[in-house]
Amino acid sequence: MAPHPELSKARYERLLGPLRDQLLNAQFELLKSKAAAVAIILTGVPAAGRSESVSELLEWMDPKFIEVHAYARKPADSGSRPPLWRFWQDLPAKGRVGLFFGAWYEDWVYGQSRRKAGQRVSQRRIASRIKRLEQMLVRDGVHVLKIHLHVPKEVQRKRLHKLTSRGLTRWRVTREDRWMAAHARGVDAAYARCIKDTSAAAAPWNQVDGSDVQHRSIEVGRLVLSTLEHAASGTTANDSPPQSGRRTRAHVLRVKRAAELPPDAEFEQELLMLQGRLARLSRKQRFLERGAVLAFEGMDAAGKGGAIRRLVNALDPRQYQIIPVSAPTPQERLYPYLWRFWRHIPDRGSYAVFDRSWYGRVLVERVRGFAADHDWQRAFEEINEFESQLVEHGLVVCKFWLDVSSKVQLARFLERDSNPLKRFKVDPEDWINRDHFEAYRKAAGEMVSLTDTPQARWTVVDADCKQQARIAVLEAVVSAIERAID
Repeated sequence: MAPHPELSKARYERLLGPLRDQLLNAQFELLKSKAAAVAIILTGVPAAGRSESVSELLEWMDPKFIEVHAYARKPADSGSRPPLWRFWQDLPAKGRVGLFFGAWYEDWVYGQSRRKAGQRVSQRRIASRIKRLEQMLVRDGVHVLKIHLHVPKEVQRKRLHKLTSRGLTRWRVTREDRWMAAHARGVDAAYARCIKDTSAAAAPWNQVDGSDVQHRSIEVGRLVLSTLEHAASGTTANDSPPQSGRRTRAHVLRVKRAAELPPDAEFEQELLMLQGRLARLSRKQRFLERGAVLAFEGMDAAGKGGAIRRLVNALDPRQYQIIPVSAPTPQERLYPYLWRFWRHIPDRGSYAVFDRSWYGRVLVERVRGFAADHDWQRAFEEINEFESQLVEHGLVVCKFWLDVSSKVQLARFLERDSNPLKRFKVDPEDWINRDHFEAYRKAAGEMVSLTDTPQARWTVVDADCKQQARIAVLEAVVSAIERAID
């Protein structure tokens, strides 16, 4: 057996001073440049030094710009929101550092160590999801540093005994620590599988022997320093070229135009009937155990706002939130692209209605050149993954593209310009977007083709007739919820 690395007290003290100065300098360079964010994930067996490492980093650097996050363990399916929701809320902004105790690994490793080998059927799927998440974070400017602290079982036993034998330190050993120490072989095996299955070029694992506390302290500090320096310089992590998942065939947006307009009385009657059905469905216990995410996209002046108003008029105002989406704010640009949408994922039994959505990356950002090609191309796969997590959690996902012809759009623009009560609805950006009308429809065709999945279908609506569009939207939502709760 190889000897455990050790560091003398004298050498530790010689190394510590310069290391602290370098860490503090790198932290402020990162804060000044805002070139990236740093997410440090610390995992480890009990008594390996996780808490001590976090305390040291907070002492060595400026704690005002470091956010520390620890999470209560709970079954993945017991939360009111998807499992990754709570981690998205806590991601650090560019320029800042986030320290995570275990992060998205904690529940998985703990659960795997409690199961028999034959029960670990979901391990590969979870590992794949974690790797995709971390790859996306890295591409969006988050440097992910993963550190696993380990100690031999005998060292762990002695440290836990010392802590529990003293009244002033007994509180530091939790019931969970005792369980993990008693099942050290299974826990070590679970961590080994985790590290093997989730290590990637974009976010590799770093294993540190915590047997000697001074060696562990310096090694962790060095890893953090290297990550901070790379993040502050704008250096991107090593990563494979993004895969767009795009097909080679043409993507055509097919819209069936209505031949006749319904009489006003018939429209009002059908509208009220559908609103009543939606109201009753939304009060059922089976829906209250789920919830819904509704995303509205479409050409300017297609009537998204009017369709949304007719929809939510059927709902209790306490049961829904309308999220208007426009260009990201300076604050939102400091986070990964999907962060601002994860923030609004609804609680069970509620609706989140997005007036424009995460599809802006493959629509306006693509057409107007606001996003680099590799960013909007990889977004198709990332969006599908995002929506699959919502559906797995039990949310009903409905997506609408409201399509309007060029002729009708122009007529609505002119009518709005001449109406003092509607002039605010058309701004210079709308006229600029109109110059790209065909490019938007082409992008929409590809968007629908690549993200229309069995669990999150698109409904393409002819919006030349606002009345028919509103009926089509309500019918689609009612049908989706009925299928989900039957």
